[in-house]
Amino acid sequence: MLEQSEPAALPLESKPATAQVDFGEAPFLYQGKYVDFPYLVVSFPYSNAAYVQVMPAQNQECFLEGLKRIFHYMGRVPRVIRFDNLSPAVKTILPNGERELTETFQRFVLHYGFECEFCNPASGNEKGNVESKVKYIRNNFFLPEQTIYQLESFNESLWEKCEKDWNRPHYEKERLIAELFEEEQALFLQLPAKEFECVRYEQVTADKYGFIHLENNLYSTSPRFAKQKVLAKISYHEIAILTEEHELIIKHERLYGTKQKSMKWQPYLTLMAKRPNALKYTDFYEKMPEEWKNYFSNCTVQEKKEALQLLAVLLKEHDFEVSTQALRIASQYGHPKVESIKQVFYQLINGRGIREPIQPKKHVPDMPEAIRGVRHYDRLFESQGDVASWNK
Repeated sequence: MLEQSEPAALPLESKPATAQVDFGEAPFLYQGKYVDFPYLVVSFPYSNAAYVQVMPAQNQECFLEGLKRIFHYMGRVPRVIRFDNLSPAVKTILPNGERELTETFQRFVLHYGFECEFCNPASGNEKGNVESKVKYIRNNFFLPEQTIYQLESFNESLWEKCEKDWNRPHYEKERLIAELFEEEQALFLQLPAKEFECVRYEQVTADKYGFIHLENNLYSTSPRFAKQKVLAKISYHEIAILTEEHELIIKHERLYGTKQKSMKWQPYLTLMAKRPNALKYTDFYEKMPEEWKNYFSNCTVQEKKEALQLLAVLLKEHDFEVSTQALRIASQYGHPKVESIKQVFYQLINGRGIREPIQPKKHVPDMPEAIRGVRHYDRLFESQGDVASWNK
């Protein structure tokens, strides 16, 4: 009977300056839609404190970004961190129980200097503190569903929310969690001088339209890179497309999901200027501000070419807001030339703006209205006498 009984759990003592890490998942109302987002929890068993950050996915870039944010917010790094065998960190579990770490996670560990511990497979009780925290945070922070308008600002609000939760006694030690955490923080490691860059690189070949395929999504590059190899620099929120010499071509917001497309038209506008009548049949035209649609509808073919070439330059470093403002000002006295829009644009970005009318210090007398035309000469023929005198 004794041999057949289930093994009892061993009571473990929590040491200060140690942490446990795990992901949870909760529903959110994000930009008008209900979505499930993962959230990364770092708990500290000695004090029972914890921090949390909501991430768009559980991939390696999100995992490392979440850890890095928490380290840098604290200004320190736990000495020992316990993980389960999540794929962003562990490549293989070796026969002797050792872990072969993924290359990027290994560099992350060396950069911040902490010691890794890993749970045995299917042994979540070995990181019971963080598993309890995952449930606690879901029930007390994220339910009922929280509304997220912008993920970065929502995560900023979570720092204070976590720290307010520490103003209660530890479940065993009868001291405030905040006091215990302050004690153990003194034993943490110092941060390195530089942040770790949580990115990976992938070499890909663009198709004939200049698009690259990443994670079953499409990202535009530039017509000149059609069928050429480029380098994708992938972070948790951004895809930067580089030349093989690491020069930036274009940046995209990273897409989550599949069969989506991100199109940045600016590199394609020079090509479009050669065929300006195709403009109305592009997605770029549909997303264009109404002021620009109206302007192009009144342009000649040559003006369309010049305007598209101008936008190819202006949109490289600025969005449509400034160029639309320049168009609006330049159009005050009718349909403007492309050069006029350009001049107003550079006045705006260089801080000079549009100058106010000059107000003279002295009174300027009113002048009679000048009328153009040949009608002035009619006054020579107003009387017969005048005509007679001309005949003589």
